This record gives sequence, C-alpha cells and structure tokens, in this order.
Amino acid sequence: METKSVFIDANIFIDVNDKSRVSYESCYILIPSLIGRGIKLYTSCDLITTIYYVLLKQGRQIALDSVENINKICKIIDFSNTEVSQTCQLMRENKKFKDLEDTLQYVLAKNTKCDLIISNDKNFYAEDMELLNSDEAVNKFKI
Repeated sequence: METKSVFIDANIFIDVNDKSRVSYESCYILIPSLIGRGIKLYTSCDLITTIYYVLLKQGRQIALDSVENINKICKIIDFSNTEVSQTCQLMRENKKFKDLEDTLQYVLAKNTKCDLIISNDKNFYAEDMELLNSDEAVNKFKI
C-alpha cells in the first residue's frame, strides 16, 4: 500500500531542529523527502506548544520559526471532547496504551486515516497502525 499521509510526533520536529539530538540527521532528511513525495503530513494541535516549549531553549525566534514552518508543511489536527473520550476508553480497554498524550496522538492519526505514525518515542504504542522511528522511516522510503 502506498503511503499517502503520515502523522508526525513532536519529537521528530524537535529532533530536526536540534543538531545535538541523536536522530537529528535522519529527521533532517526525512521531512523534506516526505514533502517532496507529496505525502501529507499531520500533527496534533497540542504538540505545537510542546515543540515551542522545548525549542525555546534555543531562543524565542528559533522556536517561533519552527512552529511557523510546521504550520506551513503540516495539517494541524484539532481535537475535542469526542477524541478525549475515545482516548480514555481505549486506555481503559487496552493496558498497552499507557501514555495519555501518545494514545491521543494515535486516536487522532486513526481518525484522520493516516497510513503511518513516525515517532522516536520508544514507548509509543500503535495497535493496528504502522509505527516507525525516523531511522526506520528513512529505510522504508529509501532516502
């Protein structure tokens, strides 16, 4: 199946903006390659504030520029009571979903019909969706 849409976790955007992070290089080449292939990128509205907060350590301008760039290249998914309820229900029914934020990202990716989630969080769990870290994604797309 051809990948048409990808959910990008916050750590990927943080990695691409911080040369000291282990996954910087794979993230740096991955994002432009996905865009160049016409793959739609998605992320969650709550991750924007996390990305800003983490990148603020590098300076306000860098953090703002990064958020603006994400806003240009991604469809930012909002959520409401419905998705929060779906997340809580899923966590109650399946103990493998341990982290509220990650589970919410999974629910948003599923509801948006993303083909794939890319996250460098080793504890991220996606039950019936393909989940890759940035190195695995670089290999999958032969970048």
